[in-house]
Amino acid sequence: MDSDYYKQWACQKMIESSQAHIWEGHWACAVLALIGVLEEKLVPATLEAAILQNLEKTVEEHPNEKLYRMDKAYAGFRDGILSVLIQRGQSCHALGHDVIYAYYIFEALSRSKIPVTAELFNAMTVLLEGFARSGPGYVTINESNIIIAPEETPATATRVPLAPAAVLDLFHSFHRPYPMEKGDMQLGHLLTHGHSIIGLQQQFQEPRLVQLENSLFRRLDILAYANGLESNQPELAPAFTTTVSSPLEQPFWEQALKDSRHGHSYKYAYSYLKLNRMAGRNPSDFKSFSRIL
Repeated sequence: MDSDYYKQWACQKMIESSQAHIWEGHWACAVLALIGVLEEKLVPATLEAAILQNLEKTVEEHPNEKLYRMDKAYAGFRDGILSVLIQRGQSCHALGHDVIYAYYIFEALSRSKIPVTAELFNAMTVLLEGFARSGPGYVTINESNIIIAPEETPATATRVPLAPAAVLDLFHSFHRPYPMEKGDMQLGHLLTHGHSIIGLQQQFQEPRLVQLENSLFRRLDILAYANGLESNQPELAPAFTTTVSSPLEQPFWEQALKDSRHGHSYKYAYSYLKLNRMAGRNPSDFKSFSRIL
């Protein structure tokens, strides 16, 4: 596998996403998540062929118009992107996608000699600022998509120093009714958002990145507040699926090949497996992970 080919594809997808629709960058993140699973050997070797199928299909079905230009590296890339994140780190933007997009690019290119160009820097800046303008993102309440302003919700989530184990524990312990999760897939984004914050902190050792933690806890505040507005409470709503879906088994990747849910299946799997490895845990019970819809 030529991982740099796919990383260049992802860089170009970010550039073209900044010129068209910011959410198209999801496919760049999806490809980088699959590369991460393979490069970091987060799954048994017997699954690599199935993951490569998912990777190739994603690239084929979402082609770029151009190839990534391997121009001179832009020296201000790191500090510039981190500055944009830190300036707005006190609030949640678009379910944390500003942090997620930035982390995926930084992480993938840290294991590559692909230059981070001025063109890529400009594109990432456009994307991050676009997420900031879009607000906190909607929450599904009573089958309607509602935007709840973070500043209007009580701070109910317990603030703890973020670490891989803490993110996993927050994910496992947070409960919400099935209809809400079916509408907005918030549980999976707790994983990807938390993973991205920790990844940036560990990669750069920049003290000011601690501000990003507040964006995750503000999201938890919003979700807890939204739970109280939902009329379809757990005892009245349909139960979550009893089918356990594990990215350590072949059926998960076969299903993702049919429907990756806009690439989210790949990102959720990558974050969950990576967080467990970072926390020194060996995931064996995937019932909680299977709540992600």
